[in-house]
Amino acid sequence: MTEPPPEPAGANEPTEPFEPVEPTGLPALPALLALLAGRRGLVIGVSGENSVGYHCAKNFRRLGAEVAISYRPHRAARGAALAAELGCALHLPLDWEDEQSLTAGFRRVADTWGHLDFVVHTLVHTPPGALGHPLTELPRTAFDDALSTGAYSLVAAARHAAPLLERSDNPRIVTLSSAGDSFTLPNYHVLGITKAALNATMRYLAYELGPRGILCNALSFSLLDTDGAVRALGTANTDRTRELLAGAALTRTALAVDQVTTLIALLAGPWLQNTTGQVITQDGGFSLNYLKAARGGRPRTTAGREPGPPPPDGRGA
Repeated sequence: MTEPPPEPAGANEPTEPFEPVEPTGLPALPALLALLAGRRGLVIGVSGENSVGYHCAKNFRRLGAEVAISYRPHRAARGAALAAELGCALHLPLDWEDEQSLTAGFRRVADTWGHLDFVVHTLVHTPPGALGHPLTELPRTAFDDALSTGAYSLVAAARHAAPLLERSDNPRIVTLSSAGDSFTLPNYHVLGITKAALNATMRYLAYELGPRGILCNALSFSLLDTDGAVRALGTANTDRTRELLAGAALTRTALAVDQVTTLIALLAGPWLQNTTGQVITQDGGFSLNYLKAARGGRPRTTAGREPGPPPPDGRGA
């Protein structure tokens, strides 16, 4: 009978309990339970209760961050009320066309907090009536307004925020893109151009700020039923588009705003390391579906359940 092979030396000796080694620069493991615990950040562009900026600030507060918000000066009363709802003691009326307004606003942040851990940029501007006409009929002033607010404002934000971000152990800048940066979409021309310019702006900021330890990234996500989407597309078109996107997504699931803001929180948090200059896509795999034009499948709810029967006009099929 063949003898069993000898056991390696020390095989029967008691082993030490496994203790995970925390990577250098990352917080202790319990901090993962609150992605933004102990961090202070500015959310730029909180325009209403159903704006992406508002939802970001709300979720960031839930995840443990102290949050400051900014809004346009002509919305100061509304902005102050939103800040009170969110529990944001620091809130700033910022005019992105006025350098003095920006200097004064960021000085307030410096005087109050002394530093910033993250900046989330959500600004976008649709000139009145711009999307209702062909691009070839768009006035130069409307084009300039869209680019200035939607792209150059990120440069201005980075310029003023960088000295405060450098005082953080894990400084981050996050901006928001869309599929219109790479694909043509109906009634979206100048916004798509703006998002493409914003992506390039983010990459060059990543190049310049990387040696200073500041990571810059963008999140491109599927359409949400925010106030901005409804203003641009209308309620019916927004709902219909979300159904089509969900039906052709690999998950067959419509994107929820909390899913978006939590991923933004990850990009703004200390757990993201050595990743910069990236446009990250969150669309349930829609952009990877080569046969998406066929809309293969019905959308599911965010909980993964099948929706009810489609309405009589066939929507949701």
